[in-house]
Formats: sequence, structure tokens, C-alpha cells
Amino acid sequence: MSDNRVYQALTDHQQAAQGWNMQTVAAELHRWGELFRLQFKLEIPLPALRLSALRITTLGHYDCGFNRFGLQNEIAISTRHIERCRTEGEWWRVLGTLLHEHLHLWQQIHGKPGRNNYHNVQFQKHAATFGLIVTAEGYTQYAPDSPFMDLLRQQGIVVPAIPELTVKPPQRGESKLKKWSCDCTNVRVAIADFRAECLKCNRLFTRVE
Repeated sequence: MSDNRVYQALTDHQQAAQGWNMQTVAAELHRWGELFRLQFKLEIPLPALRLSALRITTLGHYDCGFNRFGLQNEIAISTRHIERCRTEGEWWRVLGTLLHEHLHLWQQIHGKPGRNNYHNVQFQKHAATFGLIVTAEGYTQYAPDSPFMDLLRQQGIVVPAIPELTVKPPQRGESKLKKWSCDCTNVRVAIADFRAECLKCNRLFTRVE
């Protein structure tokens, strides 16, 4: 059986596992995973989905390595997170977590992942194109007018008023490097208090706004 068939067999089993208390949830998450892959043109393989009681502070995670069944690209969603969101009527947040983890898989295939799934600038910028505003630590907020929210509404998911963003969305071309000049030479550095003298004109570098 090829790798792809193994992942498809796992997906089919989870969606039809009679007697499993998470069968309905798994089937819905698989449906949304397929929607994300197609609607957002992620061009990623079918992941191995795991529903588990992760650490209290962990809503989900992505692992590009081999899990205990020898499968790669595992996406795990916290059952605590699932139950809390179902109780509070915020199922859409679970779907946001699912998309977040799919974007880690996207970066593994098409980009340059940060070490230990660190949410680097590439990840943050790509996530922002779908409306997920992610910090380096992985904290995620949602832009109210975005492809992610549009897809939720198209699928009949009720989304409450989203709190105002407290994290600034990453901007294209945004850089911490600032321009300094001595009149004959320009340099860009990330040091806030840059003190240097040009050896050509013997002038101090000053900040160019």
C-alpha cells in the first residue's frame, strides 16, 4: 500500500469509526481540511489527523517527523480545545486552529520552516493572507474580513463579533533595518542607537527618517 493510500485509509477509518466518541468531530475536521486545501490552493498532501488531550496550553500542533505509527505530517488537535469550543459555541475557533496547522504543513512543503515550528516571518505573512494574525509564539487572532471568515460564512458557520486586533498584521516589505547616512554613504542597521564614524568623510552617521 502506497503512502497516499495509507493516509487515505486512516482518513476513511476515522470518518466511519462506529462507537468512537470523536467520529463525528473527526469527519467534520477532515471535511474542513479538504476545503482548506482546495479553496486556499495549499497544494499539500493529506495529513495524519490525531485528536488527543494535548497540554493545556496547546490547542494543536504539527509534526513533520514520524509519529508512533510511522506516519509523517501529523496534525494534532486538542480534545480539550474541541470540547471547550463546542460548549461555548465557538466551533469556528477549532477550524482556525486546523487551518493554522495546515499552514505549517504548507510551509514544510513550499517554504522554509522556522526551527521547532517557530512562527517565522514567512509563516506569519502567509497566514495573514487568509486572515490569521499570528505572533512568533503562535498566538493567533483573526481578521474579521478575510478569506477564512468568508469561507466560514459560506459554509453556514455562525461567527460572533471578532474582538479588535491587538496584534499588528505583518506588512509586506516591513523591516527592522533603519537608514543612516554620513552624507557620502548610506547604511541600514537594526540597532536603535547606532554610533559610527565614516572613515571616508570623517562624519558621524545620522538617522534618515
